[in-house]
Amino acid sequence: MEIGLPTKSSSFFAGQDVLYGQFNDINFYVEDEDQESFYETILKKLFPDIKIEKIFPLGGKDPVIKAAKLTTTDKKKVYIVDKDFDDILKTKEAIPNLFYLKQYSIENYLTEETAIQKLIIEEKPKLKAPDVAATFSLTDFQKETRNLFSEIICSYLVIQKHCLGIPNVSYEPARFCNLNNPSSIKTADFNTYKASIEVKLKTKSKKLSLVAQIKQFKKYCSKKIKVLEALRHIPGKYTLHFLKARVRHLFSIPSFHNMTLESLSIRLADKCTFDSLVYLRTDIQAFIA
Repeated sequence: MEIGLPTKSSSFFAGQDVLYGQFNDINFYVEDEDQESFYETILKKLFPDIKIEKIFPLGGKDPVIKAAKLTTTDKKKVYIVDKDFDDILKTKEAIPNLFYLKQYSIENYLTEETAIQKLIIEEKPKLKAPDVAATFSLTDFQKETRNLFSEIICSYLVIQKHCLGIPNVSYEPARFCNLNNPSSIKTADFNTYKASIEVKLKTKSKKLSLVAQIKQFKKYCSKKIKVLEALRHIPGKYTLHFLKARVRHLFSIPSFHNMTLESLSIRLADKCTFDSLVYLRTDIQAFIA
């Protein structure tokens, strides 16, 4: 209990499948509760012939990995985790029933052009798809997303690589960015943040420099690599926050101002085909066969 509100314990998360697993052909385990609803939507689209009545969030990546290690040969239990920065920092675990996304998080898969167009048309029914496409270019938006967040992401990578204990991806993107049109970095705020990183780095080693450390990670999201490759390393929640702000501005949709990210995610998931997740289906089918 915290501030009088009930919270779910690790034992609750671990025991969910005892209560509900009998209703599933396959039990799927994911990280967080706020991902549960649209993971259910996604997995039902990927596996239309598999009965899925309940998805099981385990309260974080570590509990998912721990649970996967305990049931490596159980074909009815499939564990899915976000990529985060695990590929860059070389912290991925190799476990037969554990499946990593190829992009930072599940939210990264929600920015399909047709799905975005359908969402806008729901809010502005007089618009047609060509009207939306003439105003909003997903390709241009993706380039702008990469350019806006690249140095911030490199800073986060430095923090995580050196275990500096400074908050990073938990921050809302608006902390360091103006998401309006035109978008921009809040230079003073970001410089103050970088200065705090520099101070912590020096406590690890006086030889470490933030500029040099950021340079090491620039190759993952610089303009020299393909945009979609760079976007794999940017948190999907950052992209969705930016998308919400841009669509609200371009199409004058007031309801987007108060729309939660969870609501936006569910609405987009309903409209996505998730062709970009075919690899996940293939890998899971090979495991459960």
